[in-house]
Amino acid sequence: MVRPHSFDGMLDKARTTLDDALNDTNSAVATLAGHARESERVEVVNFPVEEATVREAVELLDRWKSAALLLVKGLDHATDEADLQHRRLFNEKVGLENASLLSRTLARGPMKPEAIIADLDTILDVSAELDLLFKQARPVISRCFRECELQLEGVIERRRKLDFDIEEIQRRADSLAEKLMYQRRNRPSSRHADLQSELEGDYRALLTEQDDIRRQEQELQSRRTVRQRLIDIYEGLAAALNGQIAAIGAMAAKLTIDIEQRIALLKALAAEVAQASTTASRKEAVESLIQAFEANVLAGHDLAVRKAHVDAVFKRRLEPHPLPVSTDQGGAAEEIQPEG
Repeated sequence: MVRPHSFDGMLDKARTTLDDALNDTNSAVATLAGHARESERVEVVNFPVEEATVREAVELLDRWKSAALLLVKGLDHATDEADLQHRRLFNEKVGLENASLLSRTLARGPMKPEAIIADLDTILDVSAELDLLFKQARPVISRCFRECELQLEGVIERRRKLDFDIEEIQRRADSLAEKLMYQRRNRPSSRHADLQSELEGDYRALLTEQDDIRRQEQELQSRRTVRQRLIDIYEGLAAALNGQIAAIGAMAAKLTIDIEQRIALLKALAAEVAQASTTASRKEAVESLIQAFEANVLAGHDLAVRKAHVDAVFKRRLEPHPLPVSTDQGGAAEEIQPEG
């Protein structure tokens, strides 16, 4: 039986972590937005602080995702147990093929329909709360991602302009180097003092211009390095936000189908008990889910097929996948053995 408060701690942790993650993410995007403006003096950006701000936001987003993932999987597991108990109402031997896992559950007789319904009500109540968290998180993270992408495009454009400016200054430097080389090779002899003095003046002017070009190039290269570092920060944050959007989409899709499964199971059990006993203490959030299910003519249609599909997507995107082990490792090792 699902204890009424068994998911409360997990739900509170997910809610608190999400609030902190959204606050930090908004703060990180707003801070970076100031550096993305063309008029901003990016040369004075405190990169350790900015990088730490983004890193903390990304870490909180990962913690939120982990907390939500545990809830989705925990609710799914609890639903499987409720479904098993429902099937045991008609066949007490169901599940005995895996007795080591279910020994505690199967040590007693089948649960009464009222108890299974109470479990499903608890699971649905937590499901409704988690669904609200997904609906809270998705638009905020999507907005932050769009802002981050727009700011990134602006920073990339300004870095591209710096690239053109650096190319131009390097062309000037090359042209000036040729002039200096020409003057060195064609200096007049000491017998032509007047001409030598005039050319020496031109030569010193070229050297002064060369020093100025080098200074300009160093300044442009420094600004380009700062812009590139900002781009790296932006790209890391944008990738994390995009991953969060995909994860929330997969978890929300699974939760939606799982809620359908729970309500369908609830309705199957309702025939076994008196109607009044199943709705007397039902929470408003659960009633809203049931009403939405009843208003949707497609709810419950091809449920098993649809659930299998979203479960596969959920597993592919959110479950860790072991790296493939090469079967040729032994042969490869033999090939690289030194001779002799």
